[in-house]
Amino acid sequence: MPVPHDYRSIDAASLPVSQAQPRIFLVGRPGAGKGTQGIRLAQRLGVQYVSTGDVLRKAIEAHTPLGTAIEKVINAGNLLPAELIISLVESCIEGDGYVLDGFPRTVAQAVAVTSQASSSPPIALEIAIPSNVALDRLTHRGRSDDDITIARRRLVVYETETVPMLNYLQSCGLLHRIDGDAPADSVEQSIWHRISVVLGASHPAPAVTMPTHRNSLSDVASLFGAVAAG
Repeated sequence: MPVPHDYRSIDAASLPVSQAQPRIFLVGRPGAGKGTQGIRLAQRLGVQYVSTGDVLRKAIEAHTPLGTAIEKVINAGNLLPAELIISLVESCIEGDGYVLDGFPRTVAQAVAVTSQASSSPPIALEIAIPSNVALDRLTHRGRSDDDITIARRRLVVYETETVPMLNYLQSCGLLHRIDGDAPADSVEQSIWHRISVVLGASHPAPAVTMPTHRNSLSDVASLFGAVAAG
């Protein structure tokens, strides 16, 4: 889709060297439109897009013991242990810059990544929508993990697990809220406006990065077993 003229204030090539590869966490309620906006954002900035939901669905589709274990947790409407999801996400990161869709989701995950050092500041964008709008979107998009019971459970878990994480990111000065209860193009425009302000700011912020080593699938499977046993 062509980018409207008034979005063109952002161009990865024109960013300062220290911010040319931004690390962006895209968070929000299930159904907030993180996938749509995350893809657009990553394409515009020229960085990698990683969806934690896609990563988990691919693991499930592989029909491995790890995928089966992940499926049970997701079908119960719960979140995976912090150590496991961090390892899965880390194994997908290919470069310095990225947009992570749906990560972090808990305080433990946020603390783990904000405790690392990095050469560029992080940006956490929350696409905010009311819970009733989220439920309506979830139950009308036709995915197998979005039936009404699971959707309601996911929203409850969001309130208990993810809202405290958002408060933590806000206390660190990392969180930027975007109104997501609007047409996708309007939300995109709001995101671009906020990104232009944040990337143009010179104020210091805590640094974030993912660990630099890679985990193999067997490493991740072993980690899941250790976490589950614990």
